[in-house]
Amino acid sequence: MTNTYITNATWALTGEKIDLRMGHGDEPVTHYMSDIPLPGVNGITPAGEMQIPAGARTINAEGKMLLPALFDLHATINLEGHSKRESIYRAGQAANHGGVWGMLVMPSKGFIFDNAATLDSFDDAVSQRSFATMVPAGCITEDMAGAQQAPYNTLAARGVTILSDGGKMPDSLLMLHRAMKYAAEMDLTFAIRGDVPCLSKNTYMHPGTTSYSLGLHGTPACAEEIGIETLIRLAKDAGARLHIQTVSTAEGVDIIRRAKSNGMKGLTAEVALHHLLYTHEDVGDYNTTFKTLPPLREKQDCEALLAGVKDGTIDCIVTDHTPCLSFAKKQDFVSAPHGMVALDTFLPAIYTYLIKPGKLSWAEVIKACCTAPVAIVNPYDREEDTPVAAPLLLFAPDEEQHITPETLSCGTTNSPLLGTVVQGTVTLPIN
Repeated sequence: MTNTYITNATWALTGEKIDLRMGHGDEPVTHYMSDIPLPGVNGITPAGEMQIPAGARTINAEGKMLLPALFDLHATINLEGHSKRESIYRAGQAANHGGVWGMLVMPSKGFIFDNAATLDSFDDAVSQRSFATMVPAGCITEDMAGAQQAPYNTLAARGVTILSDGGKMPDSLLMLHRAMKYAAEMDLTFAIRGDVPCLSKNTYMHPGTTSYSLGLHGTPACAEEIGIETLIRLAKDAGARLHIQTVSTAEGVDIIRRAKSNGMKGLTAEVALHHLLYTHEDVGDYNTTFKTLPPLREKQDCEALLAGVKDGTIDCIVTDHTPCLSFAKKQDFVSAPHGMVALDTFLPAIYTYLIKPGKLSWAEVIKACCTAPVAIVNPYDREEDTPVAAPLLLFAPDEEQHITPETLSCGTTNSPLLGTVVQGTVTLPIN
């Protein structure tokens, strides 16, 4: 098969200018850059030093960054009122547009991953319709109802490594504790959002000046923090792996940091990109685009979460991609659903608001958005016993994107970036 040569690319982690040959040689060799495996690469040299045959297919990547594509550890793709296959197709398009090669798909009303038939049907649809790899998270409880444990042995036999009820805390902590003990024997990871439902029920945003002025009941930060502490204690006692989803408060970061510093094994955590970028004040005059679960918090929470990413307390940055139909988001704030879409704009938004201003480095972003989430979902390729490698992408940092309904592939427009301009465009896959 024909090799493709990429010339004058800048390796994002170090700033090196390199040429590389991609394709299928007689004896493909695994190359590494900055300890990251590069799949499909048969040769790397400093820019200008590679011998390229006359007439070979060449991509001039002058002015573009070369980096591993991202993996999103938290995406909901169900689009109500549309077929499952359309939801899969649109989410795959959006992922590639945003620099994401794969994602962990949360169980939802349209995708309840609690049995073998559903998982097989989903995998079949993904293989036919998706531009991105989609890994299903198995349900913690049957039908996501929070009461009866799902058949973990069946799910594990289908390759499931993460269990989640779409982030919800199961109703019975006794059932959860027993489930954790059982799942620990299969090395499964529980992915749950910290919450105490009796404290957060019938609340709609962060309690503060904005909620007070709008007359909306606030979700106390302690509901999340008590929930995180509870989950950590249950998982530690059960010897189970635990992934804390969408941490949103400074104290939540501190609780996780203490647990890790005290030697707790198998504990990881994530932050949604919107919790790094926005605060409860962005809700403004009942803007439902900024209604999220958990809610947007204070500026000091954003700063603590960013510090947690930098010091490794927070392992991953995720999209928490949640498509919502326009008419649903146009309801009053209390009735409107939670969630934003972010797959289409993931890497450009990260570059525009975190990398370009110097808040995060390329190395920190690649760790939080590529290597760490892949390791959490599947630390080793079970056939080869080698680290799972992400495909490469090209990122043009100087190109601008005007975010319009037409540029969002996911099928909905509930994005806070709608009508704005972001820096950077993605080429994925590199053909």
